[in-house]
Amino acid sequence: MGIIVCRRGWGGAVGSAASSGDVKGSAPAAIDAAAKASAASLLFSYDPKGKPDPFKPFVDAELALRKSKEAQLKKQQQKLPLSPLQRAGIEQFRLVGIGGNEKGRTAVVQDTAGKYYTLSVGTPMGMNNGKVARISGDRVVIEEPTAGGKRGKTGAKKVEMKLLKESAEVKP
Repeated sequence: MGIIVCRRGWGGAVGSAASSGDVKGSAPAAIDAAAKASAASLLFSYDPKGKPDPFKPFVDAELALRKSKEAQLKKQQQKLPLSPLQRAGIEQFRLVGIGGNEKGRTAVVQDTAGKYYTLSVGTPMGMNNGKVARISGDRVVIEEPTAGGKRGKTGAKKVEMKLLKESAEVKP
């Protein structure tokens, strides 16, 4: 025996058996087809393409958004130079003094604004990722990495800052 589906209030009864009123005389195949067609029209189908998951907790989404913003902030901070010595070119600094002995020397440079900075071996300096390589009695050697050249070899460009004598300095 087949299933008879009847919808009232939406345009009357649906199905041949329900419309004739006699269930015994109708064909079972027609009843089954009508029942399947009406049952298929009552089913709801959800297509999740392009829609957010309604069952995903909001806390996870907020946490992932916060982590992505923190990662972007870290990338921006890595792009910015860390010290004022890295925000200007090497040629904008003037070597004003060197102190210490052969075991350990420290140099003092002055920028165009009149601020003083101390240098030691390994201090990053300049906008091209230069580092102080050597401090001698009268000069500071800064090495900047260079890329390219012949056959893609990398090298280092050496920039020297010489300590001027008092008589050679120009006083304003």
